[in-house]
Amino acid sequence: MRKDPDVIRDMRTDSVNISGILVAAQPGQIESLRARLATLAGVEVHAVSPEGRMVVTVERAADRDMTAAFDDISRLPGVLSAALVYHHDEALVDEPRFE
Repeated sequence: MRKDPDVIRDMRTDSVNISGILVAAQPGQIESLRARLATLAGVEVHAVSPEGRMVVTVERAADRDMTAAFDDISRLPGVLSAALVYHHDEALVDEPRFE
């Protein structure tokens, strides 16, 4: 029986997904949104502009978890928009050493 590659990838527990998201906050909601984002596991706010644009990274083990995190961020109170600007998925395996 052949398995769908996306399903197999989602079953991995030894991988990491890193996404960069540009989040735009509603005026007057910048600090409260920043505080909400800081409570989410694996989420880090790197920069915030005076206009409310935020550079956010999210780390999750599986693709489905990353999708759920992006959806959760998009639905937070005070979010005008969330745009995925970067995504990297990598298996965490030990590389063979050659000595």
